[in-house]
Amino acid sequence: MADNEQTENLETRPAEVKIKKKRGKRLIIILVIIIAVLGLCAVGVMRQNDQLEKNFYQVKSTKVINNIRIVCIADMHLKEFGKDNAELVSEIANLSPDIVAIVGDMNMESEPDNYDCVITLCKQLNEIAPVYYSLGNHEIDAMLFSNSQIYKDLKAEGIKIFNNETETVTIGGTPIDIIGLTQGPETFEEYGKSFFEEAMNADDNFKLVLTHYPENFLGVIEDYEIDLALSGHAHGGLVRLPWIGGLYAADQGFFPELCDGYNEISNSKVIVTRGLGKSGIVPRINNKPEITVVDIGWY
Repeated sequence: MADNEQTENLETRPAEVKIKKKRGKRLIIILVIIIAVLGLCAVGVMRQNDQLEKNFYQVKSTKVINNIRIVCIADMHLKEFGKDNAELVSEIANLSPDIVAIVGDMNMESEPDNYDCVITLCKQLNEIAPVYYSLGNHEIDAMLFSNSQIYKDLKAEGIKIFNNETETVTIGGTPIDIIGLTQGPETFEEYGKSFFEEAMNADDNFKLVLTHYPENFLGVIEDYEIDLALSGHAHGGLVRLPWIGGLYAADQGFFPELCDGYNEISNSKVIVTRGLGKSGIVPRINNKPEITVVDIGWY
């Protein structure tokens, strides 16, 4: 009886070995396919993050005499599009803006002295149209905690840079108050409110507010009548899901309410640019770097 069992085991073992080998090969093939797909996805994400996308918005206002075009960028975080950002500069030049608005975080707080590419970019853009630059959290933190000279160096190059400051300009016969609000929701009451209210109540000019934080419109300044506000910071939600939108934004959490595009909030018109670069280890997915173009007209 034992001899019969042993013979049966010897006969069935090769078949079992063959099945295991087939399963092993299939598993290896599946793993190779998965790795290949992930690799292709990674390459696609990397390529996509170098492809500039232009999005156009129209804003109506009875305060405007002639059409005004604003190009807005933000959140570059030291990323470059071609040598010395030649591709980005060319795209913006072709748009023929009246002004260029930068709403913060072009540098990296972790590299407080590494902002030459920001200076170079702003100098080139300033030859196309006047640049108005409102500070973001990365510039502010680099200045406060690492003694970064980015504010002084940009100002020395003739860039209009705002740290809770305002300037009135005339474009196409229309006087515009450009208000650079540095504060976010947490510090607005203490450091920004008096400046902001004074700037908003100064006259009846068109009010263009440059504020890095869209969160200011979720409980801080949404009751003011702002003709146009431009913000960044949210990176378009980093990962953009089809039919849903942004997945996560700093200071707003998952499925952020204000992370991109045109929004009407109470009496204010707010456009949030998706920005140009990434911050941290999470890559931008389905979220090309954005140049935001705003055309303001009376009709």
